[in-house]
Amino acid sequence: MQDGLGSWPPLMKLSDEEKREYEEADRKFRDRHSDCRDARWSISGSRVTHCCFCCPPPPMGPKQMKDLARLFASWPSQEERKKDLDTWNLTLRCDHVVPHIQHRESSYVSAHVVDCSECGERRGVVSSERVGPAYQDDGTVRDRAEADRERLAQELAAAEAKLARQQKSPAATQRRIAKIQEELSSET
Repeated sequence: MQDGLGSWPPLMKLSDEEKREYEEADRKFRDRHSDCRDARWSISGSRVTHCCFCCPPPPMGPKQMKDLARLFASWPSQEERKKDLDTWNLTLRCDHVVPHIQHRESSYVSAHVVDCSECGERRGVVSSERVGPAYQDDGTVRDRAEADRERLAQELAAAEAKLARQQKSPAATQRRIAKIQEELSSET
């Protein structure tokens, strides 16, 4: 694991002698690991290189285990993480609509091809539409029909509010026109 020679300096800063040593070490590594074709790893302060395929890393120490345990314990539970998932309806090339669940922070579905549960084939995604939360507060899967009704109710309320704003606009415009006409007639 440790050869006591220290880490290699950056490749651009190797002297000619260090370049020859580095190339020789690289050639020996490739000879020993000619069939692995995988990444390499090493330990800080050592020039020995190990293969990720056939040379397992050293086991973690007790401090690393405690740090990892503390990190994992700080993560929210699976039930809490479910609250951050939304259901999307994906319309596929076969005209079937299938549900898709992903994290709420995503603004679109990045899947281009999915399995169609109705025809059993992999199909391209034509369009996607966010339905709403994938799970209810008790952690059970939300009924798609209920989520669709809620989404449609929200869309209807937004459309009605937009229509009300648009209907106010012509009336205000007509009042402004009448006022301008009145001012023009009073000036003449």
